[in-house]
Amino acid sequence: MERVEEISGVNNTHPSRIINFDQTSVLLQNTYGKTLSPIGVKQVHVIQPPGEKERFTVGLAVTGDGQKFPAAIVFKGGVKTGQLSANILGKLKIPDNVRVFSTRTAWWNSRIDHEWIKQSFEEDTQNTLYLIRDHFAAHLKFESRELLESRNVDQVFIPRGLTGTYQPLDVGINAPFKANLKRAYHEWRKERAELTGKGYLRKPSRQDFIDFVSQAWADVNPETIENAFVGAQILPEPTYMIANEQTSVENDEAPLEFSFSSIEENSGDEVAEDSSLEYSFSTDY
Repeated sequence: MERVEEISGVNNTHPSRIINFDQTSVLLQNTYGKTLSPIGVKQVHVIQPPGEKERFTVGLAVTGDGQKFPAAIVFKGGVKTGQLSANILGKLKIPDNVRVFSTRTAWWNSRIDHEWIKQSFEEDTQNTLYLIRDHFAAHLKFESRELLESRNVDQVFIPRGLTGTYQPLDVGINAPFKANLKRAYHEWRKERAELTGKGYLRKPSRQDFIDFVSQAWADVNPETIENAFVGAQILPEPTYMIANEQTSVENDEAPLEFSFSSIEENSGDEVAEDSSLEYSFSTDY
C-alpha cells in the first residue's frame, strides 16, 4: 500500500476542508471489571445493573485544523418505527455539541447517514470539501453519494483493513474520546451509588448518556485532532505549528489527489462493537 499523499500541500487545500468521519458502537453495561470482597468468601454479590447488554452508536467528525462536528448519538428507538417518541425527545436536553438520532437497532444506517449529511453540510458550499470515510455499508449508498455531490463534498474511501493507519479518528481521537467517556461515567457513578429495591445499581438514563458524550467530546482538544491527521499521514504537520506562517491560497479550487482508493465498493460490514466501554442505561425519567 502506497503512503497517503500529504494532501495539505496539494493544491494549497486548507485543512479545514479535509474531514474525517467514523462511528463506533458502545455497549451499555457497567464498566467496572472488579468487585471488592472479603478474602475467603465463596459468593460475591454483584450490584451492577441487570439485563441484557444494550448499546448505542456515536458518530464523530473532525477537520484537519482541529474543528469538531457535533457528536451524533444513535439510540435504540421503537420496535415499529425505530424512532424515539416525541414525548421522550421533548424531555431530553441536548447540548449544542450533540445530535440525537434513533433506529430499531441503534446502528448507524443509510437513513441516519443521509440525515447526518443534510444537517452537517450546507447546500451552497462554495469550496469543495473532502470527506474521508471507511467502507461501512451506509456510506456507500447512492443516496448519500448523490447528496454529498450536491453539496460539493467529495467522498474518499480508505482501503479496507487500513483504517488503523490512514483514519485520523482511529489513529488518535477515538481512544481519548472513549477514555473521557469512561471518566464521565465513573464521575457520575461516584455520586449515585444508591441501590434499587432489588439491590442493583441504578442505570443511567438517556439524558445521562447524552451528557457523558457531550462532556467527553468537549474534552477532546484541537491539538489532539490535528496530531491525529498528521499521524494518519493526511497532513504533513499540525496547523498550530504553522499558524504564523504565510499560507498560499492560490489555485484553491483545483481537485485533491489521494493515493488510496476513492472508488465505491459494496460492503456488508457492520460497526464493530467496542467492549472497552460497557454500560447499561435506563429509559425511565
